[in-house]
Amino acid sequence: MRGLSTLHAIAKEWRSSLRLGGDWRSRLRLMMDFTLSHALFLLPRGMVNRERQIVTAAGIKISYRMNRGDLQGIREVWCDEVYRLPFATRPGALLGANIGLTTLWMATHGQFGPIIAVEPDPGNAALVEKNIRQNGIAGKVIEAAVGPSDGEAFFARMSWSNLGHVADEGTPVRMISVGTILDENAIDSLSLVKVDIEGGEQALFLGPAEWLARTQAMIVEFHPGLVDYPMLTKTVASRGLEYIPASDHNMDIFVRRA
Repeated sequence: MRGLSTLHAIAKEWRSSLRLGGDWRSRLRLMMDFTLSHALFLLPRGMVNRERQIVTAAGIKISYRMNRGDLQGIREVWCDEVYRLPFATRPGALLGANIGLTTLWMATHGQFGPIIAVEPDPGNAALVEKNIRQNGIAGKVIEAAVGPSDGEAFFARMSWSNLGHVADEGTPVRMISVGTILDENAIDSLSLVKVDIEGGEQALFLGPAEWLARTQAMIVEFHPGLVDYPMLTKTVASRGLEYIPASDHNMDIFVRRA
């Protein structure tokens, strides 16, 4: 049964690759990388985390690594379009991170002011920078973990590039609050905030939250096994944001209605 499930997933990924790729090189590259991602343990060490690049049908250049986390991000953001919003965004700043996949998607599917990408992992931060620059998108990368206050935190790096998180031990990194990000960059309003910080959302939303009053919309990937999910959705919604629960097509969304 597991083998059939894997074959079904690969077939779906191949179809998505054919739609997403802007040329045959990109389509074949993505098809091969999706397939190999199901058996990374069989690959030579030198192939894992090797950087790749594809060009989408819309002409967007996406740099990523031969890493299951990067490929999962492409699958979710660009193939399944889980960050497609059920409403139009307003002018303002976009806040996002990881390797820039969601940042690219949002920046090319809406009207935004400055883009601020906050990412504590140096490898991820370098790819965010590259993805922004090679597509001519105005933005700034802050190498730090976003949190409820300014200071220092420990960051636990994981083999999957999208699973690193703030922990009790690990690599010391800078922690920066959203309020400080807004103040240091002279930003009055956030059009859209993307939050996927592997359980750190509880500390973020229960900390100083004045910045939520300056946020027009937010898309959040909650981690129910690590946080009090029902309590957090109620807490965020109490800040004047309408809550749109996650579905098969998108993550949890909050929006400030006019």
